[in-house]
Parts: sequence; C-alpha cells; structure tokens
Amino acid sequence: MFLLKKDKLLLMAFDIFSFIVWFWMVLEFLTKERFVLPELIPTFYLLILASYVGDKELRRWRKKYSSRWRKGEYFVYLWGLTLVAIVAWCNWQGNGQGYLIPHNLPVVAGSVLILYIFTEYVKENTQKRKAKIH
Repeated sequence: MFLLKKDKLLLMAFDIFSFIVWFWMVLEFLTKERFVLPELIPTFYLLILASYVGDKELRRWRKKYSSRWRKGEYFVYLWGLTLVAIVAWCNWQGNGQGYLIPHNLPVVAGSVLILYIFTEYVKENTQKRKAKIH
C-alpha cells in the first residue's frame, strides 16, 4: 500500500537495522566516541519508523490492519532503558571519565516513545469508534 507493507521480510530487515543503530549508539558510548554514529543514520531510522507507523495507522483507520502482537513496546523498552542506563552511568561516572551520552540517543528514544504513544492513541480511538458502531 505505502512505503512499508506488512511484509515479513521488510519487517525483519527493519528489526535488524534497529538493532544495528541501537548497537552502534551503545558502542559509541562504551568506546567514548571512538565509533561515532554518522548523523544521517538516526534520521534515516526515524524516517523509516515514522513511515511504517503512519502506514500501519492509516491501514488500521481504513480497517485493513489489526495487530497480532505488541512489538512496538519492545522498541520503547529497548530505547528507553538504554537511555536511562546511559544517563545513570554518566551521572555515576561523571562526564570527566570520558563517557558522553550519544547526542542522537535522546532524540531517537524520545521519537520512538512519541510514535508509540501516537499508535496507542489511534488504536484506542479506533476501538472506541468500532464500539459505537456496534
């Protein structure tokens, strides 16, 4: 239908890409910025994620999609817990030790959370609309 259909191969590729972006940010942190994530990769990641979420919600609104599992929660946990752990580590170790929060991590973690909240809002309103019809 749109950029990303519910095609298992594309979803698996996106999951792998998500893991690579996440791993690279963790690596950037652990190596004290010796392996810096190129600026466009998180932007590209969020563009793909937003496209997928938008397509999924349009299909849900048009009654052509219903979720079978809640995989989005895992992305929220992954990014959110990573952000919390890295911020806690930086506060515990102090930035004087050379550990810095990857500058794209708060943006990616926050964006993933916002997109998840958006999907939950749309899902809830879709369910309310269906309940009114029946």
